[in-house]
Amino acid sequence: MSEVLDWSSFGSGAFVKFEQVGDKAEGVITGIRAGEDFNGHPCPVIDLRTADGEDRTITCGQANLKAQVTELGKAGKLAKGKHLSVEFSSTAKAEKGTKKVFTVTVDDAAASAAADSKPPF
Repeated sequence: MSEVLDWSSFGSGAFVKFEQVGDKAEGVITGIRAGEDFNGHPCPVIDLRTADGEDRTITCGQANLKAQVTELGKAGKLAKGKHLSVEFSSTAKAEKGTKKVFTVTVDDAAASAAADSKPPF
């Protein structure tokens, strides 16, 4: 007997790429789930709905981003309906090259304002 997957648990938005310093993604969190980075290691995956109504997916596999998101999650600050902002803010020297440094913020007020400004349908 095969197991039935809950396909709604997988994001459908375009994946966010943080390629240049200053690249940013923000929106209301529509889902959080376990995923894998490019090396097959577990990492958080966050689905967002942007202010213009686009669905976007952030795979939090970069070490700095994964660490920040994990801490926010452990502190209970990440949840559906909250507003998340992730910006590739700088680079830093790492043991094996250069790492990306992110600025991650969560804001309840921005999520409420975004929800209030959208029509219900």
